[in-house]
Amino acid sequence: MFDEYVLIRQIQEFFGLGAKPFFWFFNMLWGQDLAGRLPAVIFWLGGRKIGYRAGFFAALSGPVIIYSKWVIAEPRPFYVSDAFTPLKVSTEFGMPSGNALGIATLMGTIAWYARRLWVWVVAAVLIIFVGLARVYYGVHSPSQVLWGWLAGIAVAAVLIRMAEPFIRWLRTRSLLLQLGLVLALAVGVTLVGVALDHMVLRDFVIPDTWVERYNEIALATDEKDPFAMFSAYDSYAFGGYLLGFGIAGILLLRGSVPETGTGLGRALNVVLGLGLYYGFGAFSDAVARPFYEVFSFELYLILALAIYPLLIYVVTPWLTTRVLAVVKPTRD
Repeated sequence: MFDEYVLIRQIQEFFGLGAKPFFWFFNMLWGQDLAGRLPAVIFWLGGRKIGYRAGFFAALSGPVIIYSKWVIAEPRPFYVSDAFTPLKVSTEFGMPSGNALGIATLMGTIAWYARRLWVWVVAAVLIIFVGLARVYYGVHSPSQVLWGWLAGIAVAAVLIRMAEPFIRWLRTRSLLLQLGLVLALAVGVTLVGVALDHMVLRDFVIPDTWVERYNEIALATDEKDPFAMFSAYDSYAFGGYLLGFGIAGILLLRGSVPETGTGLGRALNVVLGLGLYYGFGAFSDAVARPFYEVFSFELYLILALAIYPLLIYVVTPWLTTRVLAVVKPTRD
C-alpha cells in the first residue's frame, strides 16, 4: 500500500541534508510576501496589467487557501506520522498547501500575460521547487502540495478567463455600482470566513498529540512561532486586502492613476514604492496596539490591509509624477 509519509522520507534521503539551504531559499521566497512584492515591482516597472492582475489574483487565492484548509481540516504530516524527520514546523491545517496554491496562481498569471518563454521557465521552476520544499521540510504531504498546485492553476485559469469580459462590462458601469461591487466582494469574503469560524472551527477539537508534536519539533528545530491551528482574524485581513485592491482597480480602470513614463519614472516608482511599503509596515506595527485597544483588532486589520494595495498601485505612481514634476524643470 502506498504511504506518502514514507515518500517524504525518501525525498529527504534523495536530496540529503546538504540541500537544506537550497530548499530554504525557495521556502523563504514565499514567506517573504512574494505575492505582494513581485506584482508591485512589475507594476512599478511599467507592467501595469500584469502587475495588478497578478497581485489581485494572488490576493483572491488567499481566502481559497485558508477557507479550504478550515473545511477539509487535514493535519500536516508531522502531526500524525514519524515516518520521516521534520526539518521545520508550520502552523494551521495542511490541505491544500498554501505555498503551492499561491505560487501556482501568482506565477501562472504572470507567465500567461507575459507570453515569454523565459518567464514560463522561471514560473515552472518556482512552482515546482516552492512546492517541493514544503515536502522536503516535512510540513506538507505530496498530495497536499499536488492539490495545491492543481487548485492554484485552476484559480489562475478561471480568473484569467473571466477578466477581460468582466472588465469590459465593468467599464461601462457607474462609479457607484463599481464601488458597490468592490464592497460586496470584501464583505462577502469576510462573512464567509466568519460563518466558517462559527459553523466549523468552533466545534473543532485539536488533539493534544498535535500540540505536543508541534512543540517537540519546534524545540528541536529552534522554531519560535507558537502553536496555532487557525485564526478567525484571517477573514478580516482578506476583506481589507480585497477592498484596497478593488478601489485601486477602479481608479486604474477609470484612468485616475497617472502614468510615470519610462527610465527615471520607473526607477522612482520602485524607490518610492518600497519606501512606502516598508514605511507603512513600520508605522502600522507601531500604532497597531494603541489603535485596536481603543477600537477593535478587526477594524485595524481591515484598514491596514486595505491601505497596502492603494499605496502600491495608486499612491506610488501619483507621488512619482509629483516628484518628476519638480525634478524635470530643474534638469531642463
